[in-house]
Amino acid sequence: MESKEERRKHEARERTRRWRQRHPEYAERARELHRKRYEEKKDEIRAKAREYMRTRYAADPQRVLATNKAWYERNRERMREYDRRHRLANLEATRAKERARSRARYAADPAAVQSYLKEWRRRNPDKSHAYVNAATIKRRRAAGGQSFSSAEWLGLLAHHGGACAYCGSKVLIEIDHRTPLARGGSNLIENILPACRRCNRRKHLMTEDEFRAFLQRERRQGLELGLDGLDGNAGTTRS
Repeated sequence: MESKEERRKHEARERTRRWRQRHPEYAERARELHRKRYEEKKDEIRAKAREYMRTRYAADPQRVLATNKAWYERNRERMREYDRRHRLANLEATRAKERARSRARYAADPAAVQSYLKEWRRRNPDKSHAYVNAATIKRRRAAGGQSFSSAEWLGLLAHHGGACAYCGSKVLIEIDHRTPLARGGSNLIENILPACRRCNRRKHLMTEDEFRAFLQRERRQGLELGLDGLDGNAGTTRS
């Protein structure tokens, strides 16, 4: 049963609502006053709101989660549109954060990430192909229309014995750019090397010389620790 105090508050809210309906001209003035007050006391208002939400969640987490889920279902399209506008307005910063988060996640558990991506590609073949095509188009644009032929690639691969130019592995050989396209490298055969998937992923945006120096430092550190052959012949194979 509703208490006297609750009934009084409810009636007061109803009177306020009816007054606002009769005087719509005050709505914009009220919003402007709220905006001004918020700008003046932004930090204080945010701190109070966070404390209130923490207290409310601690008291009844399931109720809060259910309320939030119901609200999101009612406002799904509105939130998607907001997220889209926010992402476009902060595109570079958002992408930088996403790349950093992805690299950290991969470094923590490569096998789990690879398993997830493999399953995702299996469930979403059309999206997966679209992403590959988009990446290919970006590389071609970055290369300025330059490219190498299949015959040139096969010849280069034969020259290296079908092995990675960095570690000698013959497993999952891919095309690697000595100087990455993102750093001004060309897509001509002179800028291409065969690389195993592991070396190609580790090299990322390093140049060939930078990556070979990195592998040599890694090998020296392994020898100093008594881990002879830490990376096989990594960094020793030259074109």
